[in-house]
Amino acid sequence: MTDYTLKNFGDSFKQASLGVSVDEQNQLENFASVLRSGARMVEINLASLYGHTGKMGSAERIGRTERQAISNLADSTNVDLSVHAPWSINFAGINPKSGSMDGQFQHQMEREVKEALTFADDVSTGMKKENMPIIFHASYDNFGNPDKSKMMWAYDEEEKKVMPLQGEEMNVSAKQFEDLYGKEVVDKLNKIPNGFQKLSENRIRLSPEAQLEFFKVQQSSEVSRQRTSYEIQKSNLEAQRFEIVKELMRANLQGDAKEAEKLTKQTEELNKFIKDLDTADKRLEIESTMIDKRYVSFDKKAPSLAAAGIKDAAMYSAFETKTKPMILVENTMTPDMSLSNPKETAEAVKMARQLFVEAASKKGMSKSDAEDLSRKVIGINLDVGHVNIFKSYTNPETGKPYNDQDILNMAMGAKDYLKRYHLHDNMGDSDAHLPLGEGNAPVKEVYEALKKAGVEAPAIMEVFGGAGGITGGMAESLQYMGEPIYNDVPYVSMPAYAAHPYSSLMGDYSTYSNLGLKNDIFSAGYGGFSGLSPVLGGGYMNHEGGGSFSSTPMV
Repeated sequence: MTDYTLKNFGDSFKQASLGVSVDEQNQLENFASVLRSGARMVEINLASLYGHTGKMGSAERIGRTERQAISNLADSTNVDLSVHAPWSINFAGINPKSGSMDGQFQHQMEREVKEALTFADDVSTGMKKENMPIIFHASYDNFGNPDKSKMMWAYDEEEKKVMPLQGEEMNVSAKQFEDLYGKEVVDKLNKIPNGFQKLSENRIRLSPEAQLEFFKVQQSSEVSRQRTSYEIQKSNLEAQRFEIVKELMRANLQGDAKEAEKLTKQTEELNKFIKDLDTADKRLEIESTMIDKRYVSFDKKAPSLAAAGIKDAAMYSAFETKTKPMILVENTMTPDMSLSNPKETAEAVKMARQLFVEAASKKGMSKSDAEDLSRKVIGINLDVGHVNIFKSYTNPETGKPYNDQDILNMAMGAKDYLKRYHLHDNMGDSDAHLPLGEGNAPVKEVYEALKKAGVEAPAIMEVFGGAGGITGGMAESLQYMGEPIYNDVPYVSMPAYAAHPYSSLMGDYSTYSNLGLKNDIFSAGYGGFSGLSPVLGGGYMNHEGGGSFSSTPMV
């Protein structure tokens, strides 16, 4: 197992390696570049492959030729390889545009997940390795909003959709509000910190969380109003039925068969109306007892929604692929997305493992084997830079902006499920992916705390956002973490030199010629990969399956 401690290393990358974030046009070039720099752990990033084209999933755009080339390059250099799935995947299946669970969007997400897993499986198969980590963002929505002093999202369990709730000011006195809705309601709202505020003698304000409770009160009042209306309608219908029954008895005594038949039909119709009202009233009675459970804060619901999607992905990985890629769930990019707090991500992963064990057991697997497999195929990839963006928000527990200790506490909430983690920096306001030390993220503090807690997960540096790009960010970050760095001369590691002796020492660093291509790919107008070297493809391959990076579909 690779040793990532500070004290024991043979080169700069034994402590941490570089997570490569590249688009679909330069993965192989960047892959080869960081290999020449000595990296022995690399992340192939599909995150920029955004969106469903209608004809294929995002990961399908990287064809068979590229997959084989990536696999052969990783295998020949004995690289610890991982994959980052497209960032637009939403495990919860909620359409960010509509806020609801529509079937078409859910089908799209399922396909995107399967295609990403298939990509990882294809690359792993060529490397003859199992459980390659593939990283998925925990969600892709805008339903987080950690600053609940401004707004929050609620989830409707019955409609299966989210709804925004903002704080509201009312031109009534506190006494008038209590007279309208009762002391019990006011007491409930006062239990929420800053939930019920008296702004002036004749003006109050409800916080977003208090607004959710008040919304439930209004829903209960509406249900009560409808039930009262049904009772009035039912009483009127029963009075009509009583009169018609008296008329029916008179018609029968007089032997008026035609009139009796008409009155009998009217009685039957009234009986049906009364029965329907009884049914509706019983439904409302049940609904009134379920209102508290029907409407919940979305951040409390998000882990269970995501867990179901993670479980489905894990079942596909475990039972439908050859190499069982390891699904690592990453806390999302910004705090206005759900599951951005690593503690919530951990909650989702814990639930997903439990759901996986239940599903695998139904397939005949023993519970102990299912539990072992769940730990192999489901885990967390903590992103420290993402957590740091909480600094742009107010911590509701302290009333002050989140600080380094808050970031550390949230990060440590994921340690029990941690398999890998991303290190990059920012200024606490955007996902800048700066080299380590250029921002204000407590990178070293989190890194050291995890090591102290016994977490041996590898650290991947995602530091492509600085002026020097991947290479400059890598060197700067290694220096910041206390590691020796290399100079301007090509850095040669033995595995890389053995695979590419000429390109490692002599090749220029700007084109695919370093990969041993027969022709420079740029001169071919991105139509290349018709002449890959044996180390990449086991011989010069022809261009079957749309092997370029020009979004040609795979066959």
